[in-house]
Amino acid sequence: MNKRIIYVFGTVAILFSILALRTVYLQIWEGPESGATLAAKALKYRTQVISGEEYFRGEILDRNLVSITDSQVKLTLVAFPSSMTNVTETAAELANIIDYSAEHIAALIKRGQETFGNRTPVIIKTNLTDIEVDKIQGLMNQGIAVVPIKIRYGPDSLARHLVGYLNKIDEEQWQLLLKKNKTAETNQNLPTSYKITDDIGVTGLEGKYEDVLRGSRTQNSIVGITDANGQLLQGLGYKIQEDAIDPWRNHLVLTLDRRYQEIVEKVMDEHIHRGAVVVLDISNGDVLAAASRPNFDQNQIEKYLSGKDELIDRTSRVAFYPGSVFKMVVAAGVLEEGLVTMDEKFICSGSYSFIDGTVIGCLREHGEVNMEEAISKSCNTTFVKLGLRLGNIKFAEYAAKLGFTVNVNSMSPPALVGNASIGQQGVLVSPMQIANLYATLARDGQYKPWRILAEIRNYQGDVIYEYPSKPAIQAISSKTSGILNKALINATENGSGQSGWLEEVGAAGKTGTAQTNDTDEVIAWFAGFTPLDNPRIAIAVMVEENAHGNVIGLRGGQTAAPIFKEIAQEILDLEKE
Repeated sequence: MNKRIIYVFGTVAILFSILALRTVYLQIWEGPESGATLAAKALKYRTQVISGEEYFRGEILDRNLVSITDSQVKLTLVAFPSSMTNVTETAAELANIIDYSAEHIAALIKRGQETFGNRTPVIIKTNLTDIEVDKIQGLMNQGIAVVPIKIRYGPDSLARHLVGYLNKIDEEQWQLLLKKNKTAETNQNLPTSYKITDDIGVTGLEGKYEDVLRGSRTQNSIVGITDANGQLLQGLGYKIQEDAIDPWRNHLVLTLDRRYQEIVEKVMDEHIHRGAVVVLDISNGDVLAAASRPNFDQNQIEKYLSGKDELIDRTSRVAFYPGSVFKMVVAAGVLEEGLVTMDEKFICSGSYSFIDGTVIGCLREHGEVNMEEAISKSCNTTFVKLGLRLGNIKFAEYAAKLGFTVNVNSMSPPALVGNASIGQQGVLVSPMQIANLYATLARDGQYKPWRILAEIRNYQGDVIYEYPSKPAIQAISSKTSGILNKALINATENGSGQSGWLEEVGAAGKTGTAQTNDTDEVIAWFAGFTPLDNPRIAIAVMVEENAHGNVIGLRGGQTAAPIFKEIAQEILDLEKE
């Protein structure tokens, strides 16, 4: 018994001696620095840290350096899995407050747990409303919190089709990143290397300039304090910790003007369900606004990946029959080639018949018309005759000079050339191309490629790369453009485009009504420029469906021209301020 007692006391003495020696070592040899290290480790274990930024990316700015994506600090719903007693119940509670299903919320939380572990917070929803914030805080759930995070896409994000969106890296993208040696697995020394769980630019500017925009780390963090069991301590709040500046992210500066873009999108939301609008600066070819409808939410991209057309950018998609707005290409060609005079008379009987049996109808039987009247009244039969007179090769040549590629060649039959002459079969365009056609006419026949991207700035705001405007090319003579512009003024003031006329400053433009492959459906167009004294903006409006989703009864003069007028008037009024 005595030996056992001696053995126990001896063991305890040895253990206490080791502990005492360790304490002396830490206090004397390593001193305060060791204590600070241990304290830091303890604090790290007692904290849960979330990035103060949704994404580590540079900004996308308008020409006045204002955010196009409405990037800003917004209250954001965050889940702390380690503090949750029941994920399913929490998800159900939140589903009654935010517009996400319980299944989707639970999936986000579980995906975060599987990917990052229990101690990493998970962003559930950005852009919370005041009502949502009040209801969430009223739950008194330790596993969720509302914190201020800099989000990528705010509620007033604009030009969403042009900007594009981010999404999780898919298998194909991951393999490409591996091949390019851009992953953490293959290149640990690359600050902007990717992990399989990262988001990446997929479409638009986000996708095309992924390497420019992508950063390496957050520039501030939000720190929450937990107890020994990982439960958030209520009442202590959250500390925003400023981190080092990220030198890898750059910013894109666009030619867009956010003020003009807001006008365009507001008017579109009132009048266009499906379609596009483009506004160009005539002097330099800069795109001032470009919007497509239907729109989409960049924060809920999973809703649109099932084949819907919300993600289609109609402003730049070369996929639409232009109808009569394209007739100015034919008119320019025959005038340049000296194949017609403005006094020549044409007879419109209401239709034009080809030998193969094809018949192209007109809006009405116009009778005798000259060139200017054919433009203002949009006479199809006259332009069929002019297109045939211009010929296949010259038709394609002048289309190319003015920025179009047409399916017309030396072997094309007369009926195809006739249809192409009125903007139907053989001609597909984008609203961007049509806007640029009318900017070219307003520029005395000088063709100038449009420009959307102005410059790249580094993390300090310094310009590191510029995208200069390309030089103008005299596509058609100033004499020809002058003749056409006079006809376009008449078309807008007295002809089919009267709904696009601006009383104080005037406008020149052309209506268009193009049939789609479904003969019951049409696309309504209006394109033109204003003011008449020193033209400043060219606008193309394309409407596939009106605000109510109607596709029947659309007409360029009745549907698209008033939209042109409203947008142009608001922009010009803004310039007066």
